[in-house]
Amino acid sequence: MAELSDIPGLEPRIAATGRRLTALALAKAFWPLAIFLVVYLGSALLGGLERLGSSSAAAITLLAFALGAVLAMRGWRSFERPGKAATVAAMDAQSDLRPITSLSDRPARPTADAQTLWSVHGDRLRQAAAALRPPALLSEWTALDPYRARYALPALLLAALVFAGGDARERLGTALSPDIGALLGGERVRIEAWISPPAHTGRAPIFLSRDTTDVRAPAGSTLTIRAQSRSAPTLVLSGDDRLRTRFQATPDGAFEVKATIEADATASVRWWGERQAWRLLASPDSVPTARFVETPTVTTQDKTEFEYEVSDDYGVDRLDLVITLANPNPAAPDAEERTPVPLPGAAPKTASETATLDLTRHRWAGLEVVAQLVATDGAGQQGASEPYTFTLPEKLFLQPLAKAAQEARVTILREPRTYDTVPENLDAVRDDAINVAAANRLDAAPPDIQLAAEMLSALTFRPSDYFEDYAVYLGLRTALGLVQSAGDKAEADSVDPILWAVALKAEYGSAADALRALQAARRALEQALRDGASEDEIRRLMQAFKEAAENYVAAKLAEAMANGVPSQQAMPDGEAMGGGPSFGGQDFADMLEALEDLTETGASDQARQLLSDISNLLENLQFQQGGGSGGEGGWPGMPGQGGEGGEGSQAEQELSDTLQRLSDLLREQRELNDDTLAEGRGEGGPGEQSPNGLFGPPGAQGNTGEDGQGNGASGLADRQDELGDQLSDLDGRLGQALGEDDGDGLGPGGEEELLGAIEDAQRRAAEALRRGDQRLAERNQERATRLLRDLSGTVAEALDAERGGEEARQVETDPFGRAVGGAARDRSVRVPDEADRQRAKDILEELRSRFGDAEDEDERDYLERLLDRF
Repeated sequence: MAELSDIPGLEPRIAATGRRLTALALAKAFWPLAIFLVVYLGSALLGGLERLGSSSAAAITLLAFALGAVLAMRGWRSFERPGKAATVAAMDAQSDLRPITSLSDRPARPTADAQTLWSVHGDRLRQAAAALRPPALLSEWTALDPYRARYALPALLLAALVFAGGDARERLGTALSPDIGALLGGERVRIEAWISPPAHTGRAPIFLSRDTTDVRAPAGSTLTIRAQSRSAPTLVLSGDDRLRTRFQATPDGAFEVKATIEADATASVRWWGERQAWRLLASPDSVPTARFVETPTVTTQDKTEFEYEVSDDYGVDRLDLVITLANPNPAAPDAEERTPVPLPGAAPKTASETATLDLTRHRWAGLEVVAQLVATDGAGQQGASEPYTFTLPEKLFLQPLAKAAQEARVTILREPRTYDTVPENLDAVRDDAINVAAANRLDAAPPDIQLAAEMLSALTFRPSDYFEDYAVYLGLRTALGLVQSAGDKAEADSVDPILWAVALKAEYGSAADALRALQAARRALEQALRDGASEDEIRRLMQAFKEAAENYVAAKLAEAMANGVPSQQAMPDGEAMGGGPSFGGQDFADMLEALEDLTETGASDQARQLLSDISNLLENLQFQQGGGSGGEGGWPGMPGQGGEGGEGSQAEQELSDTLQRLSDLLREQRELNDDTLAEGRGEGGPGEQSPNGLFGPPGAQGNTGEDGQGNGASGLADRQDELGDQLSDLDGRLGQALGEDDGDGLGPGGEEELLGAIEDAQRRAAEALRRGDQRLAERNQERATRLLRDLSGTVAEALDAERGGEEARQVETDPFGRAVGGAARDRSVRVPDEADRQRAKDILEELRSRFGDAEDEDERDYLERLLDRF
């Protein structure tokens, strides 16, 4: 049909007719499948499958797939694509001339007349073909679909899609992706999942439920998933990378998998389909920061002091002072030393503290160094401060042997080069051979270590002429032997503690050993308090510190006696260490007892402060022969020992005794308050519980405890009266101790008014107890407690004023080598009130008792948290 291409637009119209015939043929073949799909998907969009169980929905979905496959196969078999002849016939049917088909005809007799006539006929056929259009096939569609379902079904499907709204995607996914696992027992798969943040964050575990969607957790957290199923599921972690991990069997018959959350990801548990999924969001861990608030300075005791500030989102785990040489050795240009800096507590998030470090033992002491603070968090990230250049303080040694030992020590420690390799000598393995190279290890040592060996050898030449203390000589000889036999740098550096001890021994004598033990005990106790160590560990370290302190004072005393201080002046009246000397107005034994109480009750910050103060006092301790007015056998120049300060010391003693008595009364009043509250709750206090409680019917008798005191209404009232009598007995002593009014309300007028108010409150409390008026009794007892505390403060202020006046009169030095009127009375060393310490211990014992008796789990958890804080 070459003529068809000559007719403009005819071939495209024939192709369009073919497509219409194909669509009609498809509709005839697949109309059952189309109706089924519209009904199935429409039902799914309307939520039909959601209303069924997982297994039922999966079964229906599989049946739908099977039925759809059957209908598709049936349609495929019945479908016949229309050919070219059928398409042309459909086009020709629109004209009686059948122009497209007729154009292919030829005249039967090729005569001239026939040819002319055929040419005219051909023009007519071409005109008719050009007028043909693709047929609408309306009659065929009407016969196939008389009810216009081809329009209604898509409209219904669109309406269902609009009705489903945001759930359309999920519902279509359920309809097109059957959960085969549900038919295999997927509904019985039990999944437990939780996220464990890194330990340094201090965050509690995050438990994931089926309803959990987005979960935010610190980066580095561990995701743990446990599953109860017939076989091992698979964890798919989708983020920047896709990771598939199979669950591992556990001894209890379950399956478990763990994964680390480093970045945002989606965790999906799959077992014949997705059983559970969560979106995990990783919170980044910021780098810690550190800075010098005040740059390092050198104190009068050659210690390095600086104020610093650190911060981190989860807490600073470690802080180091990183020291490098300002002019490094060319053999080790990157050499650095790290010195730990104490942190105020375990892993603080923010901290601003003043650190005092003894760096005089550092190998670079005396040299110019560059220091940086480097903070490290629990994840190992480090943040550094700005560098600061200063000269590292060094220990001042005056004795020649001490200076020489120190010089030999730093010569060895500052040598950065390593030993030469000793060549193998196979001939030296014979029985009669001597391995000279192996015997002379010093020849392989770097130059400075060889120099140190020569220094030590020269120091120990002819000991009888130069050594008075043979312990120093033996220490130097031991160090020399170690240096000569060392085979590497580490072995040579092992002489550090020996030479340091020798230098201290040569400079200070035996007290230096006791001081080192004291400092070590202090550091260990401070670290335990800072890290929140166990109660047993702190108790053990506290005992070690007490023993070290007593040994140090004893060593200083022996040293003083060896230097000519008479024994009767060095230790008053031969008193034992435990209760003798008075340090700044506080007995040393009392200070240690206060420190022990603070450690037991969990007051870590106060304990560390008092520990630091006690240590500083001890390190400054000096025994010397006084020439003042102190009597024989007394502490030279100490208050309370007679002489010019005798009158002031007597007044101070009276005030101190009065303050102690007031503290006892305050403690007893607080105990009575607690017993009143306990009896009011029906707990009965220390004695047996009253059946009717404290405020029962009139005339009810109180209880009697083991000590014979009443704990009912009458018994508590009697105890209140006894406290009032004791306070009355204290009236005269208090007035005498305070003396004349000094204009500040501290004289007899002020204290009498305060005493009268206390007595009135105690009397009212006793009367209320006898009447059974609980509220009034508690109010008056609390008022009496508050006024007693104010009176104690008044007496304490008077005592401080008296001590200040006494200090101004003292010109001698105390056992610490300082002016008695100055640092010896430093009130920064404040021993907590004994009543407060006793009350804290009573509370701690009560918490322990209740924890042991608690039956409710929530109560036990609460009490355990309280005990952890102590």
